Amino acid sequence: MESLEVIARPHFDKADLAWLTDIRSRRAGSRGAPYFTLVFATLDISPAAFTKAIRAHAKDIHPIRFRLRSALVVPEQIVGRFHVFLIPDEGFGAILRLHDALHLGLVKPALRQDSPYLPHITVATTADYGAARNLAFALNNDVIDIHGHIDALQVECRTSDGIEQVAEVPLSKAGWFG
Repeated sequence: MESLEVIARPHFDKADLAWLTDIRSRRAGSRGAPYFTLVFATLDISPAAFTKAIRAHAKDIHPIRFRLRSALVVPEQIVGRFHVFLIPDEGFGAILRLHDALHLGLVKPALRQDSPYLPHITVATTADYGAARNLAFALNNDVIDIHGHIDALQVECRTSDGIEQVAEVPLSKAGWFG
């Protein structure tokens, strides 16, 4: 079975990208560059139709600047785990508006109704709430301040064999907001 999703792989300065990639690898078991998920897995849409819809919805969205300065523990009750998210203090609204703009028309059924959308980058996952809380506390006390920007979206297809990028959708180059 295949499913489609939309992510944004932000640009970070070299040291911040190395730190984010390392902590995600060690604490969340995530390989590769950090990203925001904007459209969670959806089925029953062809990759071509899905990509066309995403391009149409994103065509007037400008690149987004953001700053990650807060860590938050978020439970995932279905699997009994806790995530530590880095949340953008600046750019939160712009990423939220991008998420909302993508969930129109053909993509609307992909909108998750079980929880509100929270723009984030996951840096840790654990079954131990105390460990998650201690990490979030430590990150918040270290006064994290990571600048980044989003200038494109990636449409990805997940199958039992892995993840494949279907398309890259650039955001408008006319200016910045967020």
